[in-house]
Amino acid sequence: MKVHSLYFSATGTTAKVVGAIASAAAKTLAADVACHDVTPVTSRKGSLEFTGSDLVIFGVPVYIGRVPNLIKPWLETIKGGGAFGVPVVVYGNRAYDDALLELYDMMTACGFICTAAAAFVGEHSFSRTLGAGRPDAADLQAAASFGERVAHLREPLASSLPGRRPAQFYKALDDEGKPFDIRKAKPETDLSLCNGCGICVAVCPMGSISISEPSSVEGICIKCGACIKKCPSGAKRFTDPEYLRHLSILERDYTSGRKLPEFFF
Repeated sequence: MKVHSLYFSATGTTAKVVGAIASAAAKTLAADVACHDVTPVTSRKGSLEFTGSDLVIFGVPVYIGRVPNLIKPWLETIKGGGAFGVPVVVYGNRAYDDALLELYDMMTACGFICTAAAAFVGEHSFSRTLGAGRPDAADLQAAASFGERVAHLREPLASSLPGRRPAQFYKALDDEGKPFDIRKAKPETDLSLCNGCGICVAVCPMGSISISEPSSVEGICIKCGACIKKCPSGAKRFTDPEYLRHLSILERDYTSGRKLPEFFF
């Protein structure tokens, strides 16, 4: 059996969790690990196919309570081929809402036999204080223990997963019950700090940042935070008032309290 780590991970948190699970599973099985990082836009040109001799740890971050909707159509082209699959979601210390159930349903429809599932906390894509530093050592140890356990599972998942069908987007409201609208918000660049390194261009999973002018976001922004968190000079930031107001309330309401990984078998 071959173990596969498959993930979309703009800021690297999902990659760490999935990697820890897959590595432990592979060690348990004395198997190799194949890594499929489908974060770069260039990695999503064709489809992926698996077979019944594969174990696939499939991870995504939670965006607005769901599987990232703008890449979901491509994820749905993946062919499970009867492979054993483990859906994993990583969320920013608020909640994972319908995302885990949605990923499970998607994988099942793609032909995977899902044997287990998990939800982990990672540093929020908007913030450096929501879920700060996570996944940490304790999270990764829990991920490794989970990987050891799922390595030998061959029966379909028995537990019911939390969530709604059909999946619904999280509706963020302010203190007066009014919704935030951050759809048009895009990161801006402080040109006095930008050194033109092009890292933001390379890490944008939508290919939306101009190669010739990195301060210009020409395409869709999914608010993944990659360009901001990976900019070595701190030149990228959001200044949109609605975005900042939404972030302020998230950090006020969800920073305290350590939420633990959840496992389903």
